Amino acid sequence: MSLESIIEEQLSSMNIEGLEELFDIAESNGSIFGDTTPGEVIRSLIKGDPIFDLNDILGAIGNHFMHEINGSILLGIELVAVCIIIGLLKNFASSFSDDTVSNLGIIVCSCCVIVLCLKSFMDIYVICSDSVKTMTVTMQALLPVLVPLLISMGGFTSGSILNPFIVTAITVFNSILQRIIMPAIYLSCVFILINSLTDRDYVKKLALFIRGFAVALMGLIVTLFSGLTVLQGVVTKTADGMITKTARYSMDNFIPIVGSFAADSIDLVLSCTTIIKNGIGIFGMIIILTLLLIPMIKIIVVAIVFKLTAVVIEPIGNKTISDCLNEIGNTVIILAVILFLGAMMFLIFLAIIIGIGGGRLWR
Repeated sequence: MSLESIIEEQLSSMNIEGLEELFDIAESNGSIFGDTTPGEVIRSLIKGDPIFDLNDILGAIGNHFMHEINGSILLGIELVAVCIIIGLLKNFASSFSDDTVSNLGIIVCSCCVIVLCLKSFMDIYVICSDSVKTMTVTMQALLPVLVPLLISMGGFTSGSILNPFIVTAITVFNSILQRIIMPAIYLSCVFILINSLTDRDYVKKLALFIRGFAVALMGLIVTLFSGLTVLQGVVTKTADGMITKTARYSMDNFIPIVGSFAADSIDLVLSCTTIIKNGIGIFGMIIILTLLLIPMIKIIVVAIVFKLTAVVIEPIGNKTISDCLNEIGNTVIILAVILFLGAMMFLIFLAIIIGIGGGRLWR
């Protein structure tokens, strides 16, 4: 039986339709890696062909970036227009010595700026939160597929230790992110917007403190879980290597006549299982990268719009609003950092699982 036929038979007996549905969800807002399936990834690994074309990926990223710029430039125009009105009201107030009406107009315009910023930030917030949730669901769907494959290859120690640890890490990470880190970022944004209504800094330092706390907590969680997973992966990989080598030696030397043939046949099946595990793991990485890149492009574009708008309106509008827009841009960038760190942690988990048994374990 050939390598391809064994792999096709194993793939047909596996339930991986859920992964393909997750890939479709990841690409619902745009395509980066094109249409692909776990089977196509595995066949590329067998033949040694590239899984995707780098030029096509860069072209898709560039097109998506320009699309987001076209969609976000209206926000910058609206903010600049409102700030020009604020500047005109200030000039009218100084020219006609009528501060009451102009101050009321300035407050109304400032509220319009707050509404525009908060609406845009909420869109980014929801996109970031949904992306992390989908990454979590993807990992929860991948582990029941990858861990049995890992155990069937002889990774008994790796499967029994890494599976509950990674599941716990994913659950704890998602809970902390959705209940503490993301709400803290949102709260800091609200405080920054409220502070922009006055010329004095009342809650700006509190907003920056909350934002810094959220980033520090995110970095601590990712570092802790990733580091512990790497250490456990190294230890369990060594233990599994000893077990599989001992099993092959015993079968090859203590079973007369057919021992060597049986060992080589099992070695072929294990090699096929390794290819399937790595292929599905790489497909999972593609899903995670899609969930990272598409929202990241939009987040970066919106942050650029806020930053550039703050630069443009500083000479013509309210300096407090300019500083506010600049801080909102920084907060949006923080969301991008949080999304990036979360994706990196999931990618590290997948890389560890792919790395275990990446070669011929029985040799």
